[in-house]
Amino acid sequence: MTEDQMTETMTKDLQGITMLDFGGVGPVARGARVLSDLGARWLQVVPPASAGRHEPPWHTYGALRGIEQVELDLKQPPARDAALRIAAQVDIVIESFRPGVAKRLGIDYDAVHTRNERVIYCALTGYGQSGPYARWAGHDLNYQAVAGGLAAARLDQRGVPALPTLTFADSAGGGWMAVVRILSALHARARTGRGQFIDASAAEGMLHLNALAIDEYLATGSGEGTGGGMVNGGYAGYGNYGCADGRFVSVGAIEPKFFKVLCETLGLPELAARQMDPAAQEDIRDRFTQAFATKSRDTWMAAFKTVDACVAPVLSIAEVTADPHWRANGMITEYTHPEHGEVRQLRPFGPPGTERGAPPKKGQGPVLLKEFGFSEAEIKTLLG
Repeated sequence: MTEDQMTETMTKDLQGITMLDFGGVGPVARGARVLSDLGARWLQVVPPASAGRHEPPWHTYGALRGIEQVELDLKQPPARDAALRIAAQVDIVIESFRPGVAKRLGIDYDAVHTRNERVIYCALTGYGQSGPYARWAGHDLNYQAVAGGLAAARLDQRGVPALPTLTFADSAGGGWMAVVRILSALHARARTGRGQFIDASAAEGMLHLNALAIDEYLATGSGEGTGGGMVNGGYAGYGNYGCADGRFVSVGAIEPKFFKVLCETLGLPELAARQMDPAAQEDIRDRFTQAFATKSRDTWMAAFKTVDACVAPVLSIAEVTADPHWRANGMITEYTHPEHGEVRQLRPFGPPGTERGAPPKKGQGPVLLKEFGFSEAEIKTLLG
């Protein structure tokens, strides 16, 4: 199969799948973005602008490429009924209301399933549908906190866990875990013809992301993930080091063969035999620190370019967007935004060729509703 044929095949993975999103932002937007990039049609119900809805910056969530929006006030019975009519014709419904809200609005799984037995309904919340935390409000930081992620963080200058720089819970814990569950449900439906309800939460997803530390503690009764292990600060061969120009390199030399090459390249071959000696780690770390500080980051990267030592540069965001590796893989793409002109963005998830159209246009609602069987009179009543 040629590269063009592979790309053509992969870009159609979810072609023909339609998703209705009641979530808007956060984990749901991350998950819906991925499903859309893989070919699913993305329909989103948003509150009317007069309801004071929260609108993220225009460039977030892939600038909402390919999304089709309709404004419906779900607190009003006609709008609720309209949402159910649309839900009766889609493959996936995804929402992020706190437990009980969707039922109160009349758009919960039971209401949708009555009209659409094949629907895959994903309720993606912060803490899940049950348990003491289920009705708590929360954001990414909170979900990481209850999953042990913050306890494993280094303390900042104030002596408290440092703020994570990435929104792991919203993206990987919430959105991506939901995508896995939804794709699995689609596969099951292909066999059985039946849809299902999915209870997904960002906090539960974070538990799985923190599985190394949690499983270690459950199995041994020790190990809080706060330091002392191979990947959390206990060993000098796994960490970040400053260079002469104020920039940094990351070192992940876990296996002895990589650690040996690391030591040789730094001019410290005698340290290789001491890799796993706990008592030697501070001395090794100090000598690595001194060695890396003698040259600039890029000079060191030139030295490590032709050897295998698990060393990589710590890139700034600006450097990431210009990096030759990501450029060669087509990870930075351009498209025309209706208001902002030519814009560079991270390429949609998936292989090259998966670009998913432009951001939503104003006034899409009437066209979308007409497609789903609404009369002109009904559209006028719903949208005014």
